[in-house]
Amino acid sequence: MEGIVEKTKEPINLNEVTGYNKAQKDKKKPDTNKLDNTAFMKLFLEQLKNQDPTAPMETDKIITQTAQLTQVEMQEQTKQTMIEVAEAMKSTKATNEELKNLQTGMKTTLEALLTVLNNENNIKSPLKLESNTNNGLDMIGKIAETNINGVNIKENEPIDFELYFDEPIDITKGIPKLLVFNENKELVRSIDISSYVGKSGYLNFRWDTKNDAMESLPSGAYSIIANYNFNSDGSYNIARIGRGEVQSIVFNEGVPNLRMGELVIPISDAVEFYLKK
Repeated sequence: MEGIVEKTKEPINLNEVTGYNKAQKDKKKPDTNKLDNTAFMKLFLEQLKNQDPTAPMETDKIITQTAQLTQVEMQEQTKQTMIEVAEAMKSTKATNEELKNLQTGMKTTLEALLTVLNNENNIKSPLKLESNTNNGLDMIGKIAETNINGVNIKENEPIDFELYFDEPIDITKGIPKLLVFNENKELVRSIDISSYVGKSGYLNFRWDTKNDAMESLPSGAYSIIANYNFNSDGSYNIARIGRGEVQSIVFNEGVPNLRMGELVIPISDAVEFYLKK
């Protein structure tokens, strides 16, 4: 109709529809774009359908809108990927924590089991041994108690011998002494061995075969022990002849013998074996 000018319909501005411009003005709202890809595409198609046929949207604008759609889709995909990565990392962290807890539990269990085994080894009964190679080799490094407990002397002839000390001699825990007993279990000689302070293992001694009055003792068998390092329960540690660490196995005509310092004896003379403290 003449005189009436038809009003041109303006293209839809997606920035206004999606709230992008408002988001730029109001930075306190971190994410105002809640449109998904489908909604974005619908708006874009509506814009194309409702454009003015006499003034269609320019190609560069269409390309711009399409690029915006592609960008939004890529952002959504990136966001989803990041979410999946975060979830995977959470799962991995949880798995690692479970594995760590499992390893800790296993370590605790093994330590407890080892403690029990060690305690059993410390309190076990004397071993019944057979004279064979395997049993002999198993004894190396263990402490052996034997049925040998003294020396045979000749009057006026000094004698050399060894004693095995489990721990270093400590002078602050009492005066360490050698004690010699005759066949009647009577104490005939007491010798201060403080000069051996700090030493342990096999130690060599010499006895002049005299009593405390410096009188020569008659030939015969004498027991020798050493008292050292007073304990809180009122007892002393004791070292004696015929007791010590098994250092090796020596074969004599096919029969295994224990080497304990300078002492070499048949395995049959051993009455008990146990682990070192």
